Amino acid sequence: MQRISAKSTSWEIYSGLSARAPLVVRADGRGFKKVLEESTKPYDIDFARSMVSSSERFLLDFGPSAILAFTFSDEISLVFLDLPFAGRVEKIDSLVAGFLSAALSLELNRLVCMDCRTIPLCPDEIIKYLAERQDETWRNHVFSYGFHMLREEGLNEAQAMEKLRGLREKEIHELVFRKGINLARTPAWQRRGVIVCRKEGKVATDWDVPLFSAKEGKAFLREIIG
Repeated sequence: MQRISAKSTSWEIYSGLSARAPLVVRADGRGFKKVLEESTKPYDIDFARSMVSSSERFLLDFGPSAILAFTFSDEISLVFLDLPFAGRVEKIDSLVAGFLSAALSLELNRLVCMDCRTIPLCPDEIIKYLAERQDETWRNHVFSYGFHMLREEGLNEAQAMEKLRGLREKEIHELVFRKGINLARTPAWQRRGVIVCRKEGKVATDWDVPLFSAKEGKAFLREIIG
């Protein structure tokens, strides 16, 4: 039997897969349940600051290839207008996940892990993508407060989850309102997420971003994206 030489046959897969800009790389916390269980409920400003700081570190380290980061909960979306590593998806995915895992571990002083995926977009789809993730921020916001209220009423996790599944968003909103909390008046970073971006050659952070689907929000993003 003829022996196959490793020199002539590559065992790597997807190593030649490349993408074009613009590209979004979205990272999520893997197994963050324990991390979040130990956080202040329903939102922990210290955890949010750690996510933002990790995003800032990334933009500073990777240079101008990443134009902005949008973060909420345990998620970070990075928008690339120019791609490093000749657009090699495997390289970008692994380095983004590795960098953010390390940065967040240092911020939290505990070992955590993030995974990521790439989302190729057309230039005119960037704002739409960010608006959709911001919509998810709001849904997560409503659900988090609703879950917290039900747990305070004495329901266990399974019972609280089951009750929320049977409620519409408006009904959860009303449930929380009866407890004295108006979700429309909670801190903006909880409702709309946080943007980390480049302004005048520096990395800047905005904790009070507008609604991306509105005229003001679209103008805000266009100023960053160019």
